Amino acid sequence: MNELPDPRGPTYRLPSPPPPDPTGWHALRRRARSTLWPPRAPAWAALLAIAVAAAGLRGLWFQATLPGRLPAATDWQAVAGLLSRDARPGDAVALAPPWAERGRAALPDRIPSRPDAPLPVLALPSYAAQAEDLAGIRRVWLVALPRAPGGPGRAAEELAARASTVDGPIRIGRIELTRYDLREPSLPAWSLSGRLGDAVVTGGSATREVREVAGLPRTCAVLRPDGAAPIVLRLPPARLGSVLRVHAGPVGDGTGAGPFVVRLLVDGVEVGRLPGGAPAWSPARIDAARLSPGEHAVSVEATVAGPAPVPTCVELEALP
Repeated sequence: MNELPDPRGPTYRLPSPPPPDPTGWHALRRRARSTLWPPRAPAWAALLAIAVAAAGLRGLWFQATLPGRLPAATDWQAVAGLLSRDARPGDAVALAPPWAERGRAALPDRIPSRPDAPLPVLALPSYAAQAEDLAGIRRVWLVALPRAPGGPGRAAEELAARASTVDGPIRIGRIELTRYDLREPSLPAWSLSGRLGDAVVTGGSATREVREVAGLPRTCAVLRPDGAAPIVLRLPPARLGSVLRVHAGPVGDGTGAGPFVVRLLVDGVEVGRLPGGAPAWSPARIDAARLSPGEHAVSVEATVAGPAPVPTCVELEALP
């Protein structure tokens, strides 16, 4: 026998009321929800005050603990002594984090046993192969501040990816020192800054310096023209290898620098031109393999616009 549905609809049995919460957590959560939503100005002002107070306390803690995380003067002296003893031509020092510029004043810029061999100190944002060539460098000594803000960052990983041998790290006070032997170093046959003493300069002056270009330190020939006329550097004949690589950029942040043009001539014939502006570290590569074998005379000509031309940083390298 079929039963007809109740015309009043289905019947539901309500559950019994929940037992009282002895912790008061549910009541506190309801009060917090009703206080914060819908939003009210006093509630948000209180939350903002709490966030500002927490940030201020963290800042005070950071300032109070910072001296204990930075290297002492004796730490820098110990690292400088180790580099003076073990560094050799073709080595370079990398600072991590890059803002640890105190290393430039504390660490040697030349190898004591070989005063003619520089020991460049690098502070680059990246050491990956696609970002930096690290020309002329066989081994990199990474001077890292592991407890400092920023720490070593990606420098250790990027150098390890390019290294055949990793020696370290060793702990020297609050500094970690690691040596990376590069697997495939880029070794130029010669560079413009290295042969600057043999160059004939007309239209200005040229000196080998480490200067800031586009926010990074660069070792290059700094060209200072006497006026609007181009400054020309003529090098004695030399073998060119397979590739000529040139970089150029205005010294400093580029304030007041106008556009510049750097021309590269081989035996009086232009083989490459590099126009640029500020701020930049503009690159160019010239295929030298198509030239006849033997030695060739190379000239670099730079023209800088503006009533008071900003010095231009130029580096030229001959890759085998």
